[in-house]
Amino acid sequence: MPRWYLLLARCLGCAVIEDTWHYFLHRLLHHKRIYKYIHKVHHEFQAPFGMEAEYAHPLETLILGTGFFIGIVLLCDHVILLWAWVTIRLLETIDVHSGYYIPLNPLNFIPFYAGSRHHDFHHMNFIGNYASTFTWWDRIFGTDSQYHAYNEKRKKLEKKTE
Repeated sequence: MPRWYLLLARCLGCAVIEDTWHYFLHRLLHHKRIYKYIHKVHHEFQAPFGMEAEYAHPLETLILGTGFFIGIVLLCDHVILLWAWVTIRLLETIDVHSGYYIPLNPLNFIPFYAGSRHHDFHHMNFIGNYASTFTWWDRIFGTDSQYHAYNEKRKKLEKKTE
């Protein structure tokens, strides 16, 4: 049985691998020559909900799903790790597609966690916020600039209404 800290470290490793794969391939699926054939199916819903997370074209499921398995192949040496990673990934996927920001959600305490607001903007705007779990790739490549501008505008409007 793996120690709890090794289990946690390997699940984090799986998440980093999957997030990196997801960011670059998801961004590619938004390319104007590809989007309408594959990824548009997933974007039929502008207001995402938990089960919609898995609603996608079969090719998208293969393309983006590959990232999920890379971490398993590289880091999985025990069935408990497999179960833990599947559970964490499903919870995270449903959370970002839930349409709800819950302040006390334990996932929100993970540094750089994208969360539902980040992904809701992606479904609303269709451009930017390509990461699945963490925000660093969007920050590094500036693909979250519209999201940050939107949040600044929203905050100014909230202050005016107070």
